[in-house]
Amino acid sequence: MDHRPFEDWLLDNPPLTTDQKYQLNTHLRTCSSCAALAEVNLALKSVNVAAPAMGFTDRFQVRLAARKQALRRRNFWGFALLTLSVLGLFLRVSWPVLKDLLQSPVNLLASWISSLASFWASLQAIFRAGMVLFKVVPGFVPAYIWAVILFAAGGWSLVWVVSLMKFTKYPQGV
Repeated sequence: MDHRPFEDWLLDNPPLTTDQKYQLNTHLRTCSSCAALAEVNLALKSVNVAAPAMGFTDRFQVRLAARKQALRRRNFWGFALLTLSVLGLFLRVSWPVLKDLLQSPVNLLASWISSLASFWASLQAIFRAGMVLFKVVPGFVPAYIWAVILFAAGGWSLVWVVSLMKFTKYPQGV
């Protein structure tokens, strides 16, 4: 037997049409579980709500303020512990560089300049190799094929960006 609409009507108390009321009363005569649910619902509606004890709101507000204060204190100490941990980890990871900097700043500066010069030379070599490749390869491939390849790459890039935007959205609000 399908109890779904009758249970919904009994639990939600929506305004019912005359036909729905007739169907519900007919169902309640034949179904003991829905009849028990209707009795419980009627009993709950007839109960008077007890008023809170004197001073309840004052005690509740004091307890709420104490909990907020404890939460603020716990958040402060948690943030302080997190900050100290991150600073300690940073110091641990960067200690070799800091030690060299404290002992001899000139050596550290020289190694940084050497690394920068090496990086620049690598970029120039990659650029030159790319220019040689660019001069050799395009002669074999007609111009319209290059246009198709570039348009396809642009289209795939657009699809990629849109899919990233679509799938990385997080719901905002509560």
